[in-house]
Amino acid sequence: MEKKEAIKSVTFVLSGSLLQMFNGIGNGIWSSLTAIFGIVLLFMGLTKLKTALDENGQSAVKLLIIAAILSCIGFVFDLIPVLGGVIASIILLAAFIIQLVGYLKLKNSASIGEIGKGGVSLLIVAMIVAAFGALLGIIPFLGAIIVSVIFLASLILVFFGWIKIQEGLLE
Repeated sequence: MEKKEAIKSVTFVLSGSLLQMFNGIGNGIWSSLTAIFGIVLLFMGLTKLKTALDENGQSAVKLLIIAAILSCIGFVFDLIPVLGGVIASIILLAAFIIQLVGYLKLKNSASIGEIGKGGVSLLIVAMIVAAFGALLGIIPFLGAIIVSVIFLASLILVFFGWIKIQEGLLE
């Protein structure tokens, strides 16, 4: 894959990841629909990115694609009132775990270079921060404000993480 295609694929992944993370900041049907659109972009980018990576990177991206599909299913269930939220939470938790394993595997890819591995570390930190924010969301009243700030911090980490992976691919 030429460098231009690698940049384009990471741009799609970055855009999709940011739109997906927006669901943690926003609330309601529009944030869920935005997250679903983001997952479509993420899926397109990951599919293109897979061809630019070595075997370790490709197996990691396969896991990230599975996590994206599960996330999309979870966000669709989240649109269903009451019971949909419970089902969505279970599916999104499974997607979170698969995504985390995918990032850990991506760290072993030689294709992304040392800069890209630093970017993967930022993505892992972003996931941990987002999980911490989700746990704090249980706190009534104050939880919503804290969660929004924490998810915004996670969103910034995701942005810089994928930018570093893009730099690593160009290295």
